[in-house]
Amino acid sequence: MGIWGKILGAGFGFMVGGPLGAIIGGALGHAYDTENEVKSSTNFKCPHCGNTFDPRSASDGHCPVCGKEISFRQVSGTADRQLLFYASLSALAAKMAKADGVVTEDEVRAFDNFVINQLGADQTDRKIIARMFNEAKESKDDAASIARQIKSLIGFQPEVLHAMIQLLFTIAMADSRFHPAEERYIKEVADVFGLSDREYEQIRALFIKTNDRAYQILGVTQEASNDEIKHAYKKLAREYHPDLLISKGVPQEFIKIANEKMKEINNAYAEIEKERGF
Repeated sequence: MGIWGKILGAGFGFMVGGPLGAIIGGALGHAYDTENEVKSSTNFKCPHCGNTFDPRSASDGHCPVCGKEISFRQVSGTADRQLLFYASLSALAAKMAKADGVVTEDEVRAFDNFVINQLGADQTDRKIIARMFNEAKESKDDAASIARQIKSLIGFQPEVLHAMIQLLFTIAMADSRFHPAEERYIKEVADVFGLSDREYEQIRALFIKTNDRAYQILGVTQEASNDEIKHAYKKLAREYHPDLLISKGVPQEFIKIANEKMKEINNAYAEIEKERGF
């Protein structure tokens, strides 16, 4: 069952204002208008006055009837996290596509292919994601504002923020080219997320080939000692171990991304190990 089926079955588990609230509210509101199977509006009841409402009318996180705050920062449950993940990725991808001033058909197609091939989204979820992409594309909120809200909601899981940057690189490199505007954009988002320069370069090295690429992936320099390299590798292996990530409640989509990164880390370590003969 995709995210839309989970929402219909369990209800919308959280409300959030700000840029993401507008994107989610617009996309889901349109879906509620057009789908044949519509969940009862009791899932969108104000906890203060008891009135029900269309999700689009509460995109700022306040009840449209009594005006009281109904936005909760806590996101819980698989459907909530998955919806937030899709909204965050759609918003950041849409803003990146506009980084050079225009959104091309190739960029939209690349994002859709990414959603199909990398995320395995079904046809219905693809429609929801496409709507969120379009809502974000038309949003007047800038990328930094969106990134700040994402960090405020899932910043307690830095692994997820790192994976989000990795996803942006994947989308940017879909056409096998890395435009300067895309790099400036991804670096800006990474800075808002709080990634250090070393952490950013580690992720960048997964996609951009350089002479010291293997060292960059491990987060060390070519001058590092063998012991320093071994220590860095062991630290990364612990951080990206799937059991640890699952225990932290990291969404399943990010477990797959972490596994892919761990393969690159293993390959980098093997390359250095062979080069140095330890």
